Amino acid sequence: MNLIITNLYLFAMATVLALLEIQIEGAHGWAKNLPTWRPHPGHPLAKIYAKFMSGKELTGYHSAMFIFVVLIFHLPYVFGLTFTLEHWLQTLSLFFIFIALWDFLWFVFNPYHPLKNFSKNNPNHKAFFLGLPLDYYWAIAFSFSLAAVAQFIFGFSGFISWWLGNFGLFLTETVGAILFSYLVLDIDNWF
Repeated sequence: MNLIITNLYLFAMATVLALLEIQIEGAHGWAKNLPTWRPHPGHPLAKIYAKFMSGKELTGYHSAMFIFVVLIFHLPYVFGLTFTLEHWLQTLSLFFIFIALWDFLWFVFNPYHPLKNFSKNNPNHKAFFLGLPLDYYWAIAFSFSLAAVAQFIFGFSGFISWWLGNFGLFLTETVGAILFSYLVLDIDNWF
């Protein structure tokens, strides 16, 4: 039951963050027209960021958003959850699934970038495989790897089934969000 409640909460959080970013960025992805700082592309931090983020530009907006989400994911430890390796591996594993989910929901609910054009003229992603950005595959693979390490290296039982349960629920919720977006909101006809 705890897995379901946590998963639903994280899905709701990803949805709200996606909706918030749609309101902030409008039709322009990756903070293209926001008054945010951007280091020179030749700056070492900008180069490192671009390498890990598939060539995306480092911005103050995205730095603040990612740090904010990392802080939210670590809030249970502030509220008294014992900080253990097992708990932290769960936190990190969920975080990496979450960032792919959050990004995808930006497109699910964005009237400027309907899913029918997801892999065409995408403002946030350039490299795709089987219709999805390579970034999603890397995030999901890293998330699963953390669960596998937790189970097979550190001996924390049930991590793979826990991960599969979360992943399955996120997929189900995402399909529901897509259906809601198209059938109820009729998002492709918004302006």
